[in-house]
Amino acid sequence: MNHRLRRGVLLAFAVAAAGCRREAGPPFAPAQAQKTLRVEDGFAIELVAAEPDVASPVAVEFDEDGRMFVAEMPGYPLDTGPTGRIRLLEDKDGDGRFERSTVFADGLVLPNSVMRFKKGVLVTAAPDVWYLEDADGDGKAERREKVLTGFAFTNPQHMVNTPVYGLDNWIYLAHEGPAGAVIYPELFGDPGSAIRFPGRPEVPPVDIGRHALRFRPDTFELEARSGSSQFGHAFDEWGHYFTLDNSNHLRHEVIAARYLRRNPDLPVGDAMQDISDHGSNAKVFAVTKRPRFELLTEPGEFTSACSLTIDLGGALTPTSERSSFVAEPAQNLVHRDIWAEKGSTFTARRAREGEEFLASTDSWFRPVNMTVGPDGALYVVDYYRQMIEHPEWASTHVHKHEKGMYAGQDRGRIWRITSTGAGKREAPPHLGSATDEELVAALAHENRWWRRTAQRLLVERGRVEAVPRLQRLVVESPKPLGRLHALWTLDGLGKLDDALVLAALGDAEAGVRENALRLAEPRLARSPALVAKALGLAKDESAKVRFQLLATLGSVDSAPSRAAQEDLLRRDLEDDWVQVVALSASPERASAYMKAALLPGSVFTASETPGRAGFLRRASGAALGRPASAEVDALLSRVAGAIDVKADWWRAAVASGLSRGALERGVLDVSARGRATLHDLAFDRAPAVRRAALEMLFVAKAGADPRPDAAIRRAEALAAQLDASSDRRADAIRLLAVLEPGPRKELFQRLVDPREADDVQAAAVQALGRIPGDDVGTFLLGRWRAFSAPVRSEAAEALLAEPGRTRLLVAAMRKGDVQTWTLNFGQKRDLIMNDDPEIRALARPLLEQAPEEREKVLKRYEAALDREGDPRRGREVFDRVCAKCHRLDGKGAQVGPDLGSVRNRAPALLLADILLPSRAIAQNYESYVVETASGDVLEGIVASQTPSAIALRREGAEERVVPRSEIRKMYASNLSAMPADLEQQVDVARMADLLALLTKR
Repeated sequence: MNHRLRRGVLLAFAVAAAGCRREAGPPFAPAQAQKTLRVEDGFAIELVAAEPDVASPVAVEFDEDGRMFVAEMPGYPLDTGPTGRIRLLEDKDGDGRFERSTVFADGLVLPNSVMRFKKGVLVTAAPDVWYLEDADGDGKAERREKVLTGFAFTNPQHMVNTPVYGLDNWIYLAHEGPAGAVIYPELFGDPGSAIRFPGRPEVPPVDIGRHALRFRPDTFELEARSGSSQFGHAFDEWGHYFTLDNSNHLRHEVIAARYLRRNPDLPVGDAMQDISDHGSNAKVFAVTKRPRFELLTEPGEFTSACSLTIDLGGALTPTSERSSFVAEPAQNLVHRDIWAEKGSTFTARRAREGEEFLASTDSWFRPVNMTVGPDGALYVVDYYRQMIEHPEWASTHVHKHEKGMYAGQDRGRIWRITSTGAGKREAPPHLGSATDEELVAALAHENRWWRRTAQRLLVERGRVEAVPRLQRLVVESPKPLGRLHALWTLDGLGKLDDALVLAALGDAEAGVRENALRLAEPRLARSPALVAKALGLAKDESAKVRFQLLATLGSVDSAPSRAAQEDLLRRDLEDDWVQVVALSASPERASAYMKAALLPGSVFTASETPGRAGFLRRASGAALGRPASAEVDALLSRVAGAIDVKADWWRAAVASGLSRGALERGVLDVSARGRATLHDLAFDRAPAVRRAALEMLFVAKAGADPRPDAAIRRAEALAAQLDASSDRRADAIRLLAVLEPGPRKELFQRLVDPREADDVQAAAVQALGRIPGDDVGTFLLGRWRAFSAPVRSEAAEALLAEPGRTRLLVAAMRKGDVQTWTLNFGQKRDLIMNDDPEIRALARPLLEQAPEEREKVLKRYEAALDREGDPRRGREVFDRVCAKCHRLDGKGAQVGPDLGSVRNRAPALLLADILLPSRAIAQNYESYVVETASGDVLEGIVASQTPSAIALRREGAEERVVPRSEIRKMYASNLSAMPADLEQQVDVARMADLLALLTKR
């Protein structure tokens, strides 16, 4: 048992003589459901609302008096009728339970978020954002005004959502753009349009693309952010903006869109920094007894991350730790991270290794949203549904049993989590009737809810009478956050003067100085004093202040400003985002930086560092945006003309930057001379230069180059040269594929041979894929079982490139010639979500497993899931049965995967992997059969390989090295190397012990 997690109440199981009897449910009543929740040690969880007072809740918002507005979405996933509601919950007796429930508004289509605004609420319900207000005091919102419209009506997880009142007095909306609808295009295929204020036709619509956005309802201003967010987004206390998507749970939008717009030539594909040190698609540690997953849900990792929530003090984490929380409803848990500063951005680590902040054994527990309330507690919105994945990505079985999609729509819970040391519950707030003095004082409250709410009320009400108090707060408050909110409140009221901004630029707190620079930006053109004060921050101790200064000065074109920008760039060059913001100043500044970088003796090419190489890549990519190709030709000539091998690092950086810029633009404007240089660089000594040249040739404008006959002849000779290095031969094949693949078809087919190195075979398969026709597909499928994993992956891509070939692939899967486990996740998705309905209909039954088809042996062994296994006895089973092929905790043989990697996998899924191994063979652990020229037949996994030989590993870690020249035939077995009859070696009781060992954290 994990002693670092506190469990509400241990689940009780009655043990019968024949095994264990399963508990009833889910679904569970709220009191039973609470017993299934495991919350991190040091925290307590309690119920504050449940059905029938709330049903299908997806978002909550506290108003200024502590009442809770709840968005309810019973129509998810497919009911697009007006069944949505906004409910108002009230805790009249102050006991923490919201016992009064009334419907504030109904008749909404799939509402997904709510925000308190003025006398009512803003509600996101694509394609619209609504303002709803109870104007006559009867508790119902009879005033309904469409504030914004034009958003895509798409899959509900991707619709516009989560209005948030920002520090800068704008309202922010999470938005990612439409999701592709293949199964339900009539319901969710709307692509949206430019966003507009429907009541103000004179205000031009804004095309926000796939970006998040911010707007001001009263002044009819609207603009796109530089990044996007799927469901939920958040700010920290200093106004830094954070987003997520379903698989990437924590991202920082480092650079605002207004800076990137200054230089449209700068190739910045993403303004977001992944700040989790455990990465995108990070592992999560579910405790669900019998999890339920659909086709495109990846068990054991983030697949439905949503509702990023940042705690900045209060009843939840009253320590110096800065925590963030992310809901993961598909895996029935909430994840917590601890943050730290990292230059211009941040980094975040798990709060606890191997365990989650909140998790449930109940597969119906669906935390979809969270917020920090007036009391500083974390409120968790539990949708409580059997199914959370949209049927767009579900199995055909789900489509045929539509009723099951809505199981639980009459249920829903809201939970409250506090620190066990938080003390007595605070009384509900009453800011609705607060005086100006009380609201100004609340701007310095430790809980951000109070600060944000007080600022919103002062600005909404236009309380200019509070200006003297606000000015005193800026100057006199000992609390930095009080000074910060006073500044932005004054700005929101239009009463912030230059003198206060000037003083704030010298504030003792770095976060205040950083915000003062943002506040100074619209004033710099008319205030030399502010410019001079800002320039004085060039040597500031805070990396974030220096970063903001560099961003701000990019709009100030003067000799002192340019000198300061260069100093800031050199000081923080190893920070990637500093490079980007420096180059964002203008196309002319970026070009000047690039020219200076390649001058003899330049500091940027003196010696290799990650920062210098990164800067050269970015600066050269920006050069592609210049009007003529002369600048590109000049850079290519510098790369080709450098003789010294010590220059290869910067040559590769410049070439890679040019290729990246060309790929992002989809075209390269290069002269005939430049194209000839690219032909030469495709044979360069430096691999990175060769690859970059090939990428540039792929997107170079047609008609600009002379006949490439010489390059083709040279590449043909090198591709066939057996004593040349395999990487150079592979690049020669790629050059032929770019220049003229059709006439070299036979050459490519000859090179698809197991006696060739994998990279040579993969390049030849890729080249064949560029030649149209089903016969290429027939050729690849005829050799499928001889392919190693990397070659097979390229072959799958080639087969999926054309509909005819895709049909051949599906036919081979139906015959059993191609096993489904040989396709990677993306390739399976291409089949499941294929645009061609015929292909979808044929592929889906092969890639999904209906519940009624589960094997009897698996059914029998499911009893092991209900037993409390003993890890010590499980170790005995591992040593006796598994250690011949697997390692665990440093013991065993490395034939199959290390079983330490499966500890976050749900026991039910792990049981299926063990008992049905050929259904889900791990990539790179498939068993191969090799027939040698001398007549031997060998079998095992490919443990390692070189261009000249492969090593087969068998049970017990026995290895056999086979020279490629000796391979007569090689193919993948249809069966796993793992035995399929483990039930004959391990009974149900011992299987429970083995599962306990493998999932022990």
